[in-house]
Amino acid sequence: MKRIVITGMGVVSPLACEKEAFWKKILNGESGVGDLTKLEPSNYKGVTRAAEVDLEKDYKNTELLEHFKPYGKAVTYAAAAIDMGLKDAGFEKFTKKNNYGVILGTTNGNQDIVERIVDQWNLEMKHEDLSSEAAKTLTYFRPVELSASIAKYYNLGGTNMVIPTACAAGNYAIGTAYSMIREGRSSLIIAGGADPFTRSCYTVFYRLGAMSKDNCKPFDQNRNGMIVGEGAAVLVLEELEHALARGAKIYGEIKGYGLACDAYDPTAPDPEGSGATLSMNNAIKSSNIDRENITYVSAHGTGTKANDSHEVNAMRNVFGEEIDSLYVNGIKSMLGHCMGAASALEAVTATLSLHHQKVPINRNTEKIDEAFNTHFHIQPSSEIENKVDHVLSNSFAFGGNICSVIFSKYDSK
Repeated sequence: MKRIVITGMGVVSPLACEKEAFWKKILNGESGVGDLTKLEPSNYKGVTRAAEVDLEKDYKNTELLEHFKPYGKAVTYAAAAIDMGLKDAGFEKFTKKNNYGVILGTTNGNQDIVERIVDQWNLEMKHEDLSSEAAKTLTYFRPVELSASIAKYYNLGGTNMVIPTACAAGNYAIGTAYSMIREGRSSLIIAGGADPFTRSCYTVFYRLGAMSKDNCKPFDQNRNGMIVGEGAAVLVLEELEHALARGAKIYGEIKGYGLACDAYDPTAPDPEGSGATLSMNNAIKSSNIDRENITYVSAHGTGTKANDSHEVNAMRNVFGEEIDSLYVNGIKSMLGHCMGAASALEAVTATLSLHHQKVPINRNTEKIDEAFNTHFHIQPSSEIENKVDHVLSNSFAFGGNICSVIFSKYDSK
């Protein structure tokens, strides 16, 4: 049976736009959440917190930034993350014919292009016909540009695919890449997710009443909503023999994944956690790992009342009484909810946790909601430090799209 390992990672996040700086800040419990600057705060009546990326400040490859300037921010973020991920894995651009692929998940795609042109049309064009330049810019809106433009830039000859399963899309991309490599359809695939900060996304969550006025507090008694974020993250996934043949550094391994769709409601999850339960059980079964050997759950953990409650119910369904001894981590408390990039950023965090044998803290979570009737652990302890073997990472999305992935410590045996 083919084994799929992780040989490189790239990160564009509200915390940092470089893997090691990102990891250091995660371990320190630093926050990438601040005041909203990319939209007019007065339009949102006191809900003005956001987790924004400043790529131009934190990332210095000006040639790449100039090349992708006509595209949407999602493409630029993804391209920068892939640039860092490939270099981390020991690659630059590929020159020889190959079957290497790129699979990226997203929620908003290149929506920021449309918003930019609409604003220009309203403010500058006085509702006249679009200029030829504006019309050309709109051609970059197509969601497929997220993978196609990057495949062309890096000379990737295999599959290029965009998976639009909203906030679970990063894990869907990673799981799909894992399957394709196991099936022998490729020996290397770059997989992850990317999403920009858009007016439409921020406004949707504002009107749903889902956003916090202060901070994201996953599973906390006083949690009051999520924070909208943005970014990109990728893993370089390789078939083990391919990685060993070139002497690659191996950070970790993917052992399995599970999918589900509860289709309970367009926006709300099934309160009983049926889809999440199925997804986690499928991931555990496909990985051939006993559930008691999972070190911790990297939770979806949005900090909303309904989502956190449904995730706890699902974990109770899967782990039974063992939930009380389970460690549960939620990094959206530091990054906000980065949409299609969220689970990709969590995948990078899980992989670095396995590689460094350290477990991230939960920021802002002071007391677990008493309604959960459980006392799982929300801060790392000496009992699990240096004993990180398997991480179960959950991602949930509107429409009931759910994906769970098992990340494991690499064992050469």
